[in-house]
Amino acid sequence: MVTTDELKRDFNVGESDAVFLLTADSGSVDDPEAAAAGNQVATELKNDSAVESVISYWENRQQGGLRSNDGRSAIVIVELDGSQNDKSEWLRGVHERYDSLQGAVKVQIGGNAEVFRAIQDQIMQDMLIAEAIAIPISMILLLFVFRSLVAALLPIAMGALSAAATLFVLRVLAEFTEVSIFSLNLTSALALGLGIDYGLLMVTRYREELANGHTVPDAVNRTMRTAGRTVLYSGITVALSLGTLLLFPLPFLRSFGYAAVPVVFVAMLGALVVLPAMLRLLGHNVEKGSLHRLPSINPSERSWERLTRWTIRWRFPVAAVGVVGLALLALPFFHVAIGKSDDRVLPQDASVRDVGRQIRDNFPGNTAFPVSVYLPDLGRDEADQRALGELSAEISSISQVSMVRGAEGIYEKGALTTPVPGIREATSTEKSSYLTVLLRPDIEVFSGEAADAVESIRAAGREHGAMVGGESARLVDNKQIIGERLPIALALIMIFTLVLVFLLTGSVVVPIKALFLNLLSLTATFGVMVWGFQDGNLEGLLGFTSSGYLDNAMPVLMFCAAFGLSMDYELFLVARIKEEYDRTGDNNLAVVEGIKKTGAVFTSAALLLAIVFAGLIASKVSIIQMAGLGIVLAILMDATLIRSALVPALMSMMGRANWWAPGFLRRFHAKVHLSESIDDEPVARREKKVLTDAAER
Repeated sequence: MVTTDELKRDFNVGESDAVFLLTADSGSVDDPEAAAAGNQVATELKNDSAVESVISYWENRQQGGLRSNDGRSAIVIVELDGSQNDKSEWLRGVHERYDSLQGAVKVQIGGNAEVFRAIQDQIMQDMLIAEAIAIPISMILLLFVFRSLVAALLPIAMGALSAAATLFVLRVLAEFTEVSIFSLNLTSALALGLGIDYGLLMVTRYREELANGHTVPDAVNRTMRTAGRTVLYSGITVALSLGTLLLFPLPFLRSFGYAAVPVVFVAMLGALVVLPAMLRLLGHNVEKGSLHRLPSINPSERSWERLTRWTIRWRFPVAAVGVVGLALLALPFFHVAIGKSDDRVLPQDASVRDVGRQIRDNFPGNTAFPVSVYLPDLGRDEADQRALGELSAEISSISQVSMVRGAEGIYEKGALTTPVPGIREATSTEKSSYLTVLLRPDIEVFSGEAADAVESIRAAGREHGAMVGGESARLVDNKQIIGERLPIALALIMIFTLVLVFLLTGSVVVPIKALFLNLLSLTATFGVMVWGFQDGNLEGLLGFTSSGYLDNAMPVLMFCAAFGLSMDYELFLVARIKEEYDRTGDNNLAVVEGIKKTGAVFTSAALLLAIVFAGLIASKVSIIQMAGLGIVLAILMDATLIRSALVPALMSMMGRANWWAPGFLRRFHAKVHLSESIDDEPVARREKKVLTDAAER
């Protein structure tokens, strides 16, 4: 791919950061008053210290693609200096200068940097709204769960502490690496959700230990050895899953990986260090503010037992309906189209969206997003220029191409249509040249057709060592990178999952079952996302505009986040079932007891986590809406259909085979296995007793 540095070095040509759309108040942009106003804007921009370069229609009338089809609008393309945040700050000041400008032309601003700035500002507003929605609803739910004001406040305090610490972590990270603005929104939700989630698990277990007659110090210790271990495993699971994002060299994914992993550990440390100290200080006062008149929203253990026994009784139809249902939900995923976010992720009334629409609809080529072709082996001599002209004509004949600028002028449909004096000096050096290719205006910059055009351009210029760049080419390259790294990330996640579930259960069957169910539920979630966001079936409900594809990075991000968040519940459910199986030797009874004893707390935890991410659905940025809805669906699907239906059905069907492992792995597990049990009896003695009891049966 051609780099900005190469074009900048040889031709002082950079990327298009901002596109100023100037529309004549009346008449044409070529009228004297409009032209004078346009030149004034271009001159002001050139004299700005933050501006690297300016391409103005009024100074490049023969360049092509800079004037609208009706002649009423023209564009000025600006390259900016500095980081993304520097560009955003500059654009905010420019808006103050031009938004209220009265004169011969109306000035609107679009382009990549302006889209980023608008998304950045919108996300900051949305984050406040999301937290304003999530925290009160979570508090109300916790009041019904605990029926105690103090107990309910503790998880909220953990969530708030984690969210506050997250801002500090992101601030520190920003000193060393560029952190995507999307990371702020998603990691804040992650920190708040995990903080509340882990706080719920710890406080629930602590209250149980107090109710069982243990002293405050003993209750805290036992809580740390049980729920604390759960939190530790959960944090490691989520962190490792999100950590695979660091395998991808894309700034968006990598910055989220950098941000999310420490955020998970912040939430985990809050629950394992700060909360136990608070519980020790509060003692029995954790029950203060009793609200026992509130009805409990948690089904009783007896209700979970009845549901699980019913599921086991009808395990074959339950498993069939569940698997087929998830498979049907997954079907839309098989026609997924991958693209990149543009101005249409913003609300319809956003000014930058109007600019994007006008450029797409009213200009002869997609001027704001050209394809750059850098030719390091073709210079100014006549032979090279003939080859350059032939290549320009060949590229212009590609069906998706509107025009090519370079060589002798403007090429359209395989021929030179507009000679441009002096263009050779501007687009060629002694050793290199470059072409600017505009795609047809009806072709989406990030569509499959644009990707096909990039491949055709690369094929045409391959014998000349052509390097193709621009937004369309960048997407093609990003998709290739994701395709290369994704199998590695999936393999690492799967291996880690298989190993950890084996260490918790001593089985090689249960880990495979857990992996299968998690992948099935996530594929179903992605199917719903394709149906809702790519196909546009949720446009009316959520108020967004579908671009016809999903952002190339979002499925990867959602998979890593949702996989980790849902798998941690699976880990501790099967660990509890294994504990009951070791105690009883009865597979079905172990399934019933495991779900009975964990169903209420894990369902509450999942619901609280879903509420936090549901706040993102209120965002006015559609990719944030998709991330929020996707993670909510994955969590709720996992907590309901998977944990309460498919897990007991499939484990009942497999019977004692659930716990099979080769002899050498059983011996290894006996030495190093993980457990949530607080039974002080040595593992070897307990296993011997279980085997003896089973033999006696």
